[in-house]
Amino acid sequence: MGAHRTTLFDEVDARLSDIKRLFTQLAGQAEPASSGAALPPIGRLEIARLLLHSRALLEQEVAADLFADPALNILITLYVAGGEGTDVSTSAACTAAGVPTTTALRWINALAERRMIDKRNLPSDRRFTYLELSAQTRAALDRYFDLILDRVRARLQP
Repeated sequence: MGAHRTTLFDEVDARLSDIKRLFTQLAGQAEPASSGAALPPIGRLEIARLLLHSRALLEQEVAADLFADPALNILITLYVAGGEGTDVSTSAACTAAGVPTTTALRWINALAERRMIDKRNLPSDRRFTYLELSAQTRAALDRYFDLILDRVRARLQP
C-alpha cells in the first residue's frame, strides 16, 4: 500500500507540475519544458481534459460515492470527444458517467430530453447509437471554459 501511495503522489505531483507549466505559459511567462520543447498553448480542450482527470482522481482518492456526477462526466466526455473528432457510443458514455449503467442511461435520456445531447444511429445498424453535444450545449461549455481561462489569465497577470 505504501508503494502505491508513493507512486500516486508522484503522479499527482507530476500532473500539478504540468498544470503549473501550462498556466505559466498561458500567462506569457513560459518556462522551458524538460524535453526542451515548448508546451502547446492551453485552451478549452485542455481545461476539459484536466477537469475529467481531476474528477477521476477525486473519485478514486477521496470517495467515489460522494463525488459522482454522471451528467457532468457525460457532458465533458462528449466535449472532449467532439474536440478530438471522435465518436462516443452510448456504452462508452455510460462508462464515462461513473455510475451503474441503468443510472447512466437515465442521465443520458434526461440530457437528450433537455436537448443538451443528440443521439445518432448508424444508418447501417440502428443498434449502435452515438452521442454528441447539441450546438447549444457545446456553445455553453465553450463559454464555461472561456470563463475559466479568463480567470486563470487574470490571476497570473502581474
